[in-house]
Amino acid sequence: MPPLLRCSCVAVLCVFGMLRTQAQTPGDVPVSLAWDVAADARNAALGGLDVAPVQGDGWSMLLHPAAIDSTVEQHLYTSYLDYFAGMRTGAMAVPLAPSGRRASMVGVRFATYGEFEGVTAAGDPTGAFSGGDYAMQYGASWTLDTLWVVGVSGFAGLRNLEQVNAGVLGLDFGVVRRSRSGYGAVGLLVSNLGFQEDFSGIMPNGRLPHNVQLGLTQSFPNAPFTFHLRLQRLETWDLAPAGTYDDLYDPLTGTVIPNDTWVWGDQFFRHFSGGVTLNLGTHLRGYLGYNHQRQKTMAAAGRTGVNGLSLGLRGQFRSINFSVARSVYHFAGSSTHLGLVLRLPNQARKTPHVKP
Repeated sequence: MPPLLRCSCVAVLCVFGMLRTQAQTPGDVPVSLAWDVAADARNAALGGLDVAPVQGDGWSMLLHPAAIDSTVEQHLYTSYLDYFAGMRTGAMAVPLAPSGRRASMVGVRFATYGEFEGVTAAGDPTGAFSGGDYAMQYGASWTLDTLWVVGVSGFAGLRNLEQVNAGVLGLDFGVVRRSRSGYGAVGLLVSNLGFQEDFSGIMPNGRLPHNVQLGLTQSFPNAPFTFHLRLQRLETWDLAPAGTYDDLYDPLTGTVIPNDTWVWGDQFFRHFSGGVTLNLGTHLRGYLGYNHQRQKTMAAAGRTGVNGLSLGLRGQFRSINFSVARSVYHFAGSSTHLGLVLRLPNQARKTPHVKP
């Protein structure tokens, strides 16, 4: 059995051994857009996240600590997502000078939820207020040899809604094993291992909802495409909302309408997302992705449309390195992801290049 495939099988068996049957423990706090939804266009276009990057990637540093290595240009990587109804999220990261086998980065992630109109208990207006989540982050990776990269990053931040505040502290751990041929990789990422502490007596205390993910990336010699596969939320088996598999009742006749959903299969495929990278030229890449959990979760009245689909483009125009993606979260509309590399003054003579 090839070493890369053997590592993949061992990782799958280990992670599935940790599966829980409970979707969310009572100690978990609500998910934040700032550290759960990728503003990065490339990862969004691939259906969520490239858990097994074959090469270092500056836009993925805040999401996957093993994505930072000495090959990443020392520029400012910015990402922005126009989500829904005034909600926006973004990120900025800068790789630091590598030291031996260690590479590191610093950055910030944020999410804003728009403005709201405040009122008293009697209904009198108190003025507009806003809310958001903000986190600072430091991460480092170690290249153990030509094949293995291990990374860890920590983040600390604040969740705010007018005068209601809570602090968060957490870390992400990732490991990537690349193939000797350079055409494939397998990765493991455990993100959002941390907790939230309430400062105002209103917001919940508890653990952040962590996410165990496995990834596989594979390309072929002279092939203009690369396949990406991700298994997400492996710490939890059942990702379906309560009542998904219940039988229905005809309100006129009272007849029971059996739910014929293949429960095990539906639960299994909710863990899958993936995509393909298309090599469109020397400085141009196209992306196409699909997220099955998003497609199922965001259905409304049985309508799914093209929920879960995403596409994107990364390219270089002169000295400008950019990325853009459109992700369909709901049939009512799509979200736009943007990314831009801002060249730092001491790196002015370097030319960024497009990676897979």
